[in-house]
Amino acid sequence: MTIAPNMSANAGFTPRDYFVTAGQIIYQLRLPNPPTPFAFIPDGGCASPGDHTGITFDHEGTFGNNLLVTCKGSGGVWQVTGAGTVTNIGFITHNGRPADAENPAVVPRAFGPFGGQLWVADEDYPDTVSTIPGAVHAIDPNGNVTLDVVEWHGAENVSVIPNNLCTFCSNNGTFFQAITLDNFGPVGLYEYFPSDFAGLGGNVLLPSEAGNGIALVTFNGTNYVTQFFDNIPGGAFEGASFADCDVPTPTPTFTPTATFTPTATFTPTSTATSTATFTPTSTATFTPTATVTATATPTNTPCNALASCTPPYPFVSGSPRTNVAFNESEVQRAYRVTTTPDLCTPLTVQVFYNDEHALTLGIRQVQVKKSCSGTTSTTTTNYPISAMASPGPTAQSVTNPQVGSTIQVPPPNDQAGTDTSDRPMFPALFITDITYNPPNPLAGDWQYGGTGIPPTFVSGTWKGAVRVVDKTTNPPTITITPDADPAVNNWNLGPGADPVPPGLTNQGYGAEIRWDISSLGLQPGHTYRLYFMDHDGDQNHSGGDSGQGCAFITMPGGPAASPTPTATASPTPTPTPTATPGTLAATGKTFSAKTVVVTFQNDTAVSQVLTGLSMSWPQATNGNLTKITMGGTTIYNTSTASPLNTSSLLGTTAQRTITAGSCAVLTFTFQNNVNTSASNYTGTATFNPFGPVNYLP
Repeated sequence: MTIAPNMSANAGFTPRDYFVTAGQIIYQLRLPNPPTPFAFIPDGGCASPGDHTGITFDHEGTFGNNLLVTCKGSGGVWQVTGAGTVTNIGFITHNGRPADAENPAVVPRAFGPFGGQLWVADEDYPDTVSTIPGAVHAIDPNGNVTLDVVEWHGAENVSVIPNNLCTFCSNNGTFFQAITLDNFGPVGLYEYFPSDFAGLGGNVLLPSEAGNGIALVTFNGTNYVTQFFDNIPGGAFEGASFADCDVPTPTPTFTPTATFTPTATFTPTSTATSTATFTPTSTATFTPTATVTATATPTNTPCNALASCTPPYPFVSGSPRTNVAFNESEVQRAYRVTTTPDLCTPLTVQVFYNDEHALTLGIRQVQVKKSCSGTTSTTTTNYPISAMASPGPTAQSVTNPQVGSTIQVPPPNDQAGTDTSDRPMFPALFITDITYNPPNPLAGDWQYGGTGIPPTFVSGTWKGAVRVVDKTTNPPTITITPDADPAVNNWNLGPGADPVPPGLTNQGYGAEIRWDISSLGLQPGHTYRLYFMDHDGDQNHSGGDSGQGCAFITMPGGPAASPTPTATASPTPTPTPTATPGTLAATGKTFSAKTVVVTFQNDTAVSQVLTGLSMSWPQATNGNLTKITMGGTTIYNTSTASPLNTSSLLGTTAQRTITAGSCAVLTFTFQNNVNTSASNYTGTATFNPFGPVNYLP
């Protein structure tokens, strides 16, 4: 935990706000309101192994007076601005091993060659000169790392001794040291007094978790000097902190008492209830990015419904999707979450889109091109989409729109309603329940396999798109082609639309995308992270043109029930769509000269054996059927007048088999040139185990 000092206002923070780490989530606490999610660190090392995230503010200004966070599992060092924007500074590693980065501090600028840098404790660093593990490393604002700046066995914490000491509590303590209580008695917090640090301002203390006591680090003009300072026999030191003179004094309405124990009473999962109002506001340009801020507003019935959020993507991780770029977030000119008048109940998520092309509402048609034995065929599947009425008003609205193909199963899936990066083409909302600090608070996002939810309302202008899967190339290629744009509507939206925030960019095509929160099945008292994306109307960038945004909401009611041992974070409140069962179908028919050529595609999971054929044709035109071949194998060669009905096929079983995922071409040869109208034919092929397949008309 850390408290925002006065100089943090330079980075957009409110001095005296508390910031608490819980795995990858940073919570903001502004008394008397309960904690709210403030930022998310996209580094699994902050949550695993264990929860050992370090947090501090830069008092020196070398890191812009921002909030700094370290992750023990990865050695990651991250900077967080007052707007909640998270950026990586670097990673502290040694021989491929991440440092056990804990409890950092920015040391004074004049403190030797590594002054002004972030010093990070590493209790298990192995390659010390003394061969006893434990050291402190330094990292500068550009990410340059210096290992083993000073050594101290089991170094757990870096604490800078202030030049001006302040005191806290009735005993006027100035430095407070936490001790692990295991077999150590009832006392877990010890205090030191100003007289203990006389003449030591500007130097550094290093408490040890290994029972080695506290070290004092000074700089003699040439070298850093480490010496013993104090010890509490048998104590395994954990967190430590000086009373910070740079934190403003509390207002008269808030009086700390001896019963106020943040470490004992702060429980994010149980206090994230409807007990305070958190009203996001915006800058004059109403941008949906890190410039969104939040202002606490006490009311007679305090609530805490909303908190700002910044998407962490892209970043490199074990899930390749987290590194997919979103190159069109600017088309989301603004987004907001609305609440009831008492500010307690979240009502809607509203995204305001504007671009030089109309919003893409979804995939209305999928075309799959395949080649079999030199024959190319295309299978077309249409999906329902709420098209704009034509003729009709320039700006229109639709409730619960049909958005084309909503198939989102993992690739490859030809019929998926997704872009070339496998993101849903329709405007999609993803949900993660973060009430109980799940191991991955992004678990419901698309990047981690979450299922997108279509909007409940769209207004303005929009259009569909066609997805073409070309399997004649190796590897198959996928292209997304949006339809032609409707008439320009600017920011004129249709019936039922919400007021457009003032001052937004206008490039010709405007739309509002809305999700009604009441339709999402969210639980009272739970806190959720909502993540949403949409696509623009040209799709001319590699991987697809998509924008992203997010918000935190807390539902009224509760408190939330404690999870059972088997409870897990649910990515979305709706079931995941499943793929259409594999089929065997005739995908191409050609009538030419004396032949009728039919292509069969086996998209089932098993091989299929042709066991029977029936067919009728215009006898007067075609004459007798003389031969049937399957690929290069003749499977029937008896001259036959219409109709044909046979299970006596030539060739081996293997020669009449279409393996899973493959195709086969049947060529029917007649006496005469054939009739070219499929409506004059009927035909059924029987496969084992699939069964009958109608291939004509």
